[in-house]
Amino acid sequence: MTLSRKIALLGLTNLLLAGAGVFVFGRIHYGLGAESLLVGPASDRLRAIGDSFQLEMANGADPAELLQRLGRRYQAEAFLTDPDGGVLAGADPHLPLLMLERLKEDRGPGPPRPPRREDEEPGRNRKKKRGPPREPFFFLATSEPTAFWTVLRVPVRRGGESRPGVLFLRSTSLMNSELYFNWRPWLTLAAGLAGITLLCWWPFLRGLTRTIAQMDRATVQIARGNFDARVAGQRSDELGHLGAQINSMAQRLEDFVRSQKRFLGDTAHELSAPIARVQFALGILEQRVESDGGAATAQHVATLHEEVQEMSELVNELLSFSRIGMEPGITGREPLGLAGLVERAMAREAVTAPMQVDGALLVRAHQRYLLRAVANLLRNAQRYGGGVAGVRAWREGTHIVLVVEDDGPGLPPAALEQVFEPFYRLQSSRNRESGGVGLGLAIVKSCVEASGGTVSCRNRQPRGLEVRIVLEAIQ
Repeated sequence: MTLSRKIALLGLTNLLLAGAGVFVFGRIHYGLGAESLLVGPASDRLRAIGDSFQLEMANGADPAELLQRLGRRYQAEAFLTDPDGGVLAGADPHLPLLMLERLKEDRGPGPPRPPRREDEEPGRNRKKKRGPPREPFFFLATSEPTAFWTVLRVPVRRGGESRPGVLFLRSTSLMNSELYFNWRPWLTLAAGLAGITLLCWWPFLRGLTRTIAQMDRATVQIARGNFDARVAGQRSDELGHLGAQINSMAQRLEDFVRSQKRFLGDTAHELSAPIARVQFALGILEQRVESDGGAATAQHVATLHEEVQEMSELVNELLSFSRIGMEPGITGREPLGLAGLVERAMAREAVTAPMQVDGALLVRAHQRYLLRAVANLLRNAQRYGGGVAGVRAWREGTHIVLVVEDDGPGLPPAALEQVFEPFYRLQSSRNRESGGVGLGLAIVKSCVEASGGTVSCRNRQPRGLEVRIVLEAIQ
């Protein structure tokens, strides 16, 4: 689950818990229950229903038609009876015993009259103490089957005289009728609370997640060796301090790597001059030995010459690796035809293998660096991978994928990532028969990255190694 979803879930849980706390507080201190919350807000609506029903009855409307209209309006069943449950209009509601008892209590005799005081004159009228006015309706829930009743006392005029009547509205649910529960105010309340929450929290959360996403992208780029990545934005809180530390770390890593590559290049450059002089001296010595006819000495000179040649190749590889690292070649990228470049690399290394590269594929890369990378891959496959099995390329969205395959034994899974590191070797021995000095694939990686691409490898099935280069495609 992402951080934004966790924060949203936490906010929703906070609102629900706050609402539950308010309800419990109202229930304990003010006696608010489900009935008061549902029927209380509907009291004005119930009075209006009773008044409208009485008025239309007084104007001569048909009671049965009025009951049908009420039922359709509030999605409930409407009945009209007398206080004893006798049907006055419409269908028989079949009132349950609990409802009949409640009606009987509701119309029962009033409180007993207090006794007369001794000093009170007989026949004197006394003021009756009246309590609060009785509501013209009440609410009752019954079971077996479950039903929710709203009972309204309405006078019924028949034959020019008025008699008491009872209007029943019966529903099987509190939620499917606007009579008991009007969802519109609650929806407005929920929307208002959600809007206020978003207004207060969204800018903060958006800035928080955006900064964290920038840090994530920057650290991924730094882990891949792109030390130019930086965390943008100017924050003055802890995240801003963390972003500044990440930028400082990237800058120090970049300076460290550059100094190491500069040291490597300087060392290789300093070694190249004495090696050249040694090679020159060996050449002169070899000529003299041949003129003197010393076969054993000539063999030793040849061995020494071979060792110096290997050292010279190592120095040249170090120079190439350091130069590519010091000069990424971003400004040297240009549109290149991939098929022609692969053909040049194959001719350069004298490699003959199946090639499936469309001539219409164009990439944006550094020509010299990409040619060097493809040539190194072909050379490695030819020398150490059992031969080049094929070269393929295709388009994937905005990128071009170039694959060089060999028929060798492949690599252990743990070595698939480390094989591109400088001087990495599968075997501890460093002779030319087992793989050279370990800079070939490191130079491939530097050349591809200097061309704005990525390189990776994986084992083929049933055998062989596949090296994949991904480059930017030209639209």
